[in-house]
Amino acid sequence: MSPVKTVDVYTCREVLRIRAGVEQVPVPDEPGEYYWSEILRDCAESDVLEATWAHYRTTSRPLLPADILGRVGTVSKQRIQASRGVCERLLMDRALLGWDPDRLARWHTDFTAEIGRGASPEDACGFADAAASGHATLVAVTGELAAG
Repeated sequence: MSPVKTVDVYTCREVLRIRAGVEQVPVPDEPGEYYWSEILRDCAESDVLEATWAHYRTTSRPLLPADILGRVGTVSKQRIQASRGVCERLLMDRALLGWDPDRLARWHTDFTAEIGRGASPEDACGFADAAASGHATLVAVTGELAAG
């Protein structure tokens, strides 16, 4: 499980309440929360709420999920860029331990995703290590089954 709380239906309910209050429109019915949560599910809750308020501080346009995704994506890219050196060092450490290329790629993907969501390097590393270990175990078992 990700160390960063990601968006759920309750987060989207709050976003839609903010939207209704600022835009002076009715709060959408229940399915609306589910649609928004599906679109925003990989985003950190705090990033989505901040992006919602930032949208209204800078524009008078109605809020759409794409507006939130754009702002969250910008913040995510900045975090990933800022952690590039740490990521490369940690990845090199794992390569020196003899991890295979697939496991390293999995680790890098998971680490980068967690950093983008706002996890600390330590938390992102722990999450990526656990996911990569699980992936390595799955690959080993699958390989044994295919060979046997």
